[in-house]
Amino acid sequence: MLDHLTWGRPIWARPLKPWYTDAVTERRFPPRLNHVAMSMARDSLDDRGRADILTFYGEVFGWVEGDNTGEEGNPLILYTGAPAEFVYLLPSDEPLSAPHLDHFGLQVSTIDELHDIVRKAKDCQGRDERVRVIDVHARTTHGPTRDYTLTSAYVGFVLPLMVEVQHIEHSPSLLGIAE
Repeated sequence: MLDHLTWGRPIWARPLKPWYTDAVTERRFPPRLNHVAMSMARDSLDDRGRADILTFYGEVFGWVEGDNTGEEGNPLILYTGAPAEFVYLLPSDEPLSAPHLDHFGLQVSTIDELHDIVRKAKDCQGRDERVRVIDVHARTTHGPTRDYTLTSAYVGFVLPLMVEVQHIEHSPSLLGIAE
């Protein structure tokens, strides 16, 4: 059970929960992100545009098309593979426009997974100039009890927002240790 002190902490400072927690049936949980919605130019979500988006995000991230039955405006819904998590793309006459580095983030469980995603994106970039990749970079933040190393890269294709892929690793802090 989460106490009131947990809710304001960054995710990496919260008590660890099993990775298999079911996001749909879990009874109590703090508010969490379950989807990202973006409006896009109608022509970017025509049959060809949808096929390109599905191919890229399928190859690189393993996302698949979701059922949009009952949704207004014929959105393209991309299921990320996690329960109740998806990307929602809505055709619009007023599409979202964002600066180059605006993004949403995904966390992966291993450095190898991060590198594999970047490799797949670079493979696609060799075939399609619309693919954008900002290569892997790591930085360490020192805390009072743990140090956190954030390793990340950015991947973009057609969507107005890039995807930042992150791996977070923690280790005992070096602060306060006498030399």
